[in-house]
Amino acid sequence: MAMFGRRRKKGTEGGDRPSVDGLSAERAVEAADAIVRLTTAELERLTRLTQEAYEQGVRQQVLPSRARAALDSFDRSAGYLDELCRARPDEPELWHMRGALLYSRATTQLALGLPGAAVTDLGACVDAYERSALPNASLLAADALIRRARAHGEAGHPMAALADVDRAIGAYVTAGAYESPHPLLPDFARVLALAAAVQLKVGDTDQALACARQSLARYQDLTRQRGGLGREEAGYMADAAGDTASRLEAVRGNWDAALAVDLVVREAAEAGLGGLGQALAREGLHLRLAGRERQAGPVLARAEALAPGSVAREEELAALPLPPSLAEALAAGEELLRDERDVPLPPGEMTRLRAELTGHESYSASVRVRMGSTFAPKAALLAAVAELLLREGRVAQAWRVALETHLICDSIVRRAGDEAADLLPGLAGPWRDALETASRAAVTAGRDSFVEDVAAASAELRATLGEKLGEKPGAALREA
Repeated sequence: MAMFGRRRKKGTEGGDRPSVDGLSAERAVEAADAIVRLTTAELERLTRLTQEAYEQGVRQQVLPSRARAALDSFDRSAGYLDELCRARPDEPELWHMRGALLYSRATTQLALGLPGAAVTDLGACVDAYERSALPNASLLAADALIRRARAHGEAGHPMAALADVDRAIGAYVTAGAYESPHPLLPDFARVLALAAAVQLKVGDTDQALACARQSLARYQDLTRQRGGLGREEAGYMADAAGDTASRLEAVRGNWDAALAVDLVVREAAEAGLGGLGQALAREGLHLRLAGRERQAGPVLARAEALAPGSVAREEELAALPLPPSLAEALAAGEELLRDERDVPLPPGEMTRLRAELTGHESYSASVRVRMGSTFAPKAALLAAVAELLLREGRVAQAWRVALETHLICDSIVRRAGDEAADLLPGLAGPWRDALETASRAAVTAGRDSFVEDVAAASAELRATLGEKLGEKPGAALREA
């Protein structure tokens, strides 16, 4: 049977599109009562039609003007593949085909501004790859997870987005891709670049910068090993890792580091890999902000000549405020604890915990904590600090501490496997409290999508506690 390859994965983000027949997540094409009998000729015909429609969609999705046509082609391919799946529900190759098609369709959905539809398809994609029995199934699933993280981020769901980031990075680390050289180096560089963009949008700026730096270092390794980058690789390097690193280095006043990134991005653009006008605008602005006016002038003039309005766009972007990192939020909590006499939490404990969680480079929640079995009392401290921050009107800081507490608890339980039942009794209370504070912070901030995100995380916690500890659903989380 013909197989789909892992084709282009260039895509941006997007909104909602109703599920269509074919490969929607809710449709159980593998159900026994749906099995139909097809002749060999019919199976070959459906396989050919599935492949042809898929390949047509792949060709179309390269052109922004043909994105809607690409989506129609993928939908048509999905219908044919549905028929194949009903006939051969246990065929591993069909699960691989299903995963590849869902991934490509989600990429187009993101480009069309449909993140809700992309989240649904990518969730089914993860399931399909995991059921494909391929040797690299976990990494194919990780690729879908990092793309779903971007979709969740566009939909305004930070908890879901950052949990996917953690799982995707973890899969590549488990495969040893952190070493260089490594066969997975290009893939891991891309995953880190996308993780940086997600962290910058809805996560922790310190982790965003760490991911971006690591991604850029790996792209530099690739450039040395191969003499250059492909167009798609250069896109991830410049648009995700480079954009994130340049902006955050500049915010910190690390001008040499910011300008070094700008140089890499500009050189790629001069080689035809990216927009040169925008790259020059970013570099010229940073030169000016660094006090190098004489160097900045010609660069900014050239940027404006190539891309009118590019300098103004960069100035607007540079002026956007960034949310507090976990380190900054915990520092704010320490400050409040020094003046708060009604809270039995010594500031020294908070100082030590801040150093433990943020004093080293980390890329996602799993890297923050080395010993999950000892985290329960620390989770209680974090939940109390989040509540204190919210009570004192530090809404953004309260959200950050509560969000990170949830992410760490989730990563600990997920990695614990069968031992999760031993950890949950200690974690459950502070985990609930953190989610309640996160919900109230989201309501206070007027972020409806964040409220939805917390509600979904709370439902997952209820299910986990019910499964592992036998708690009744209503007991798992007090409604905020």
